Amino acid sequence: MSKLPQLFLRGHPVQSLPEDELYKDGILETMRCHNGKIPLWPLHRERLARALGLGESLLADIDQCVPLLAAQRGHKMAIARLRVGLIDGQWCWDLSFLPLQPTEEAELGVHLFPCKTHLPVSQRWNSGCKFLSRSRYNRAKSELPEGDYLDGLMLDTEGRVIESLRCNLLARFGDGWITPNLERCGVRGVMRDWLSSRIQWQERDMDIRDLCGAEEIALCNSVRGVLPVVEIVGHKRWKIGSGVRGLQQLIMETLW
Repeated sequence: MSKLPQLFLRGHPVQSLPEDELYKDGILETMRCHNGKIPLWPLHRERLARALGLGESLLADIDQCVPLLAAQRGHKMAIARLRVGLIDGQWCWDLSFLPLQPTEEAELGVHLFPCKTHLPVSQRWNSGCKFLSRSRYNRAKSELPEGDYLDGLMLDTEGRVIESLRCNLLARFGDGWITPNLERCGVRGVMRDWLSSRIQWQERDMDIRDLCGAEEIALCNSVRGVLPVVEIVGHKRWKIGSGVRGLQQLIMETLW
C-alpha cells in the first residue's frame, strides 16, 4: 500500500502542487475517502457546480477522475483535498490524499470558543462554497486558547451564529434540529445537506443566546461526520445526549 500523501494534478501523479495563493478565486472541497470511495461525492460535485464560471467540461473531467482515483487508494480512510480555480488565466484542479488520523472528539466532544473575528454579511446570493482564501478564518483560528478539542465559533458582523471554523452547526430543540441560516455568508457543508433529508430540521437565524437554549449542540462535516459540542466557552456546558449519538449512528450505518 502506497504511503500518504499522494498528489495529482489534473488527474496525473506529481511530486508537488501549486500553493493555495496561486489559485485565483480557488474553491476547496475537503472530503472523506473511505474504503476506496468518497461517500458524499455527488453532493461535493453539486456544490462545485454552484461555483460561478465553472465550465461543464472541467466539471465532467473532475467528475470522471476523482472517484476513479479514490477507488485506486488502498487505505481504509483518508482525507481527499480537491482544489479548483484559475492559474495564469487557465482552469486548473488538483487532488491530494492525506492521512486521516482518528481523534477522540466524536466520543469526548468539542469546546466552542466564540471568536472576535466575524464573517462579513454579503448582499449577494451565497453559493455556500468553501474558498481557498481563508485569511479571515485563519485570523479567527489564531484567537483560540491552548487546549484539546477546541473549535472556533464564527458569528457574522450582525451577531448571528453561522458555523465553526471547520464545521456546520446543528442545535436540537425538542424533536427537531435547527441549523443557522446561511443565506448571507458561511459554508454550506455537504454533510449538513446529507443530514437535511434524513432528520427533522429547519434553517433559522440564531445568536449565541438562542444557541444556548438548545438541548444538544452538534458539529458536522464530511470528513469527521457528527461531533458533539460539550461547551460554548464562557456561556454554557452540555452533556452528550441521545440525539447526537443517534446522528453518529445514522452516519456509521449508512456512510461508513
